[in-house]
Amino acid sequence: MIALGGELDIARRAEIAAALQVDGPGPGILVDLSEVTYADSTIIAELLRFRDATRREGRAVATLIGRPQFARILAYAGLAEAFRVFDDRGAALTFLAEAGR
Repeated sequence: MIALGGELDIARRAEIAAALQVDGPGPGILVDLSEVTYADSTIIAELLRFRDATRREGRAVATLIGRPQFARILAYAGLAEAFRVFDDRGAALTFLAEAGR
């Protein structure tokens, strides 16, 4: 699991990029952004990079977003379909378990 919270903006780019690393093939990954209070295009760019890397490795990713404002940012950017977004941890974990079969 990868968890990030607070304000995700350009000032935290290095931290975000370091957290969103893919270390080769493996199980699905839960990206928990449920505690994010603000996000700018920095997180979107890093999530896209991460998504591409996980696809190359054949790993499923579930993105947990707790605040509707962040979900709207993805939707406004036209990226709602680019990520498997969940607002419920149980549903996200179920998705990852089924993807791993």
